[in-house]
Amino acid sequence: MSINVQLIKGLNKITNREALEEYAESSLVQDFVQPMNNVIIRTEHSLPPESVEFHFRKKRLPCLEFTFTLSGDTVLSIRNGPGDWCNNHISGGIRSLGYNSEFSGIAMVNSYAPINVFHLYITPQKLSQLMGPGNSHLVRTIVEKASPGDNDPLNITDIDPITKSIIHQIITRDSSSPADSLFLKGKILELLAREVELLCSPPQKQTILQPDDVAKLQGARKLMMERMTTPPSISELAREVGLNGKKIKQGFKELFGTTVYGFLRDYRMEQAKLLFDRDHKNVTDVACAVGYSNVSHFGAIFRHHHGVRPGVYLKTLKEHRMAHQLSG
Repeated sequence: MSINVQLIKGLNKITNREALEEYAESSLVQDFVQPMNNVIIRTEHSLPPESVEFHFRKKRLPCLEFTFTLSGDTVLSIRNGPGDWCNNHISGGIRSLGYNSEFSGIAMVNSYAPINVFHLYITPQKLSQLMGPGNSHLVRTIVEKASPGDNDPLNITDIDPITKSIIHQIITRDSSSPADSLFLKGKILELLAREVELLCSPPQKQTILQPDDVAKLQGARKLMMERMTTPPSISELAREVGLNGKKIKQGFKELFGTTVYGFLRDYRMEQAKLLFDRDHKNVTDVACAVGYSNVSHFGAIFRHHHGVRPGVYLKTLKEHRMAHQLSG
């Protein structure tokens, strides 16, 4: 069975009318894109005017559903069939995976943080086709892991930094670009490849990091954030936190999922986006503020990270602000 946007729209249903009316006032914005057959992405943004509690029912759908909560705070009390209730706290940085599941429950949505969620829907047949011959066993493994269990019907785990970066690039891409279709398909494939790798790779060996090492690595990360415009070298960082350079490099990969300077690059790009969003600075000022003297180099990295050139992103922000002012 193929999937389409209408099936996705009917996936979740709020079953109590008063909550539906309250939730309808939350400025819920959803965007549906179908980059290829049997693959749909849905982005969801809402900001409830106050905390809302509502009953819901999730319908059965013949596809895998990858859900990434980027921000927000929700408590889901779920009953999978006649079993006991299962409470799940869903907040920013959480991913979940489901397949063909049907359950009901109660959602308590807190109003202090905007809810931003990214969903990717794909049929197992489409995933098998994309992965190519000889990989059907991997798809079966993913379906088994995605099938709801009694104690963990949502298969909740943390979003790793690489996955988060890919999703940000998809969401903030320049959809008006003539290359948008190619860019989007490429990023969807990259995201799926990342998920397959995480779901099907053998368990990693246990960490050799001691609690004291973890604290020092967190201190090293904090130093890189505080000094992003003039970052220390690996040797300087090692001296300041009391670890050798080798453990700094290995520890960053193990603890934060990236290299020292990979982390710095990603942090700079997130700060750059924040400066555009919050302070409306121009491209040159933002580049300088996050540690880049070469504006062209900054622009290339920003586009790679966010999927859009900084000048285009700033222009889009200004257009949205102007449209908002005119509508108000």
